[in-house]
Amino acid sequence: MNKNFTTKERKKIFDKIFKEKIVPLFNEHGFNLHTKTSKRLFKNLGNKLSVFVFIEYKSRFESYGISIAYFDEEVGNVYDDNYLALVNGMNLSFSGQNSEELNVSVDDCMIKLKSTIFPFIENHSTHKSILESDHFYISKTRASKVLERLTDNQ
Repeated sequence: MNKNFTTKERKKIFDKIFKEKIVPLFNEHGFNLHTKTSKRLFKNLGNKLSVFVFIEYKSRFESYGISIAYFDEEVGNVYDDNYLALVNGMNLSFSGQNSEELNVSVDDCMIKLKSTIFPFIENHSTHKSILESDHFYISKTRASKVLERLTDNQ
């Protein structure tokens, strides 16, 4: 039986899982790493639209959370966190107290990514599909600019 992680061990094991399992899966679906060291993956969808998948460790929950955000160059960029829309209700997570548990949890999450998240992104790859969907959160402070952009690109 595997012992529980220290923070350093968890980070090391996760980096290996990320490189060997997660990145190749996302690459198969047209995603690339945003930077060499980040846990952000992105896919350009055309017409200045892109989708980002963020994988972040949430110490409060002792798990890794996956969130999805769409960006449009006319509205803002990932560096300033000026997203076009966030995906609601499709946030996945995985966790484990040791290497074995984390690997099993990631494998389960990868099945959900293949069956739910990647098809969702394929079906929501245009401004029009985002506008017509109720699966997105749009910031109230930027709502008029975002809605104008979504409407102009139908």
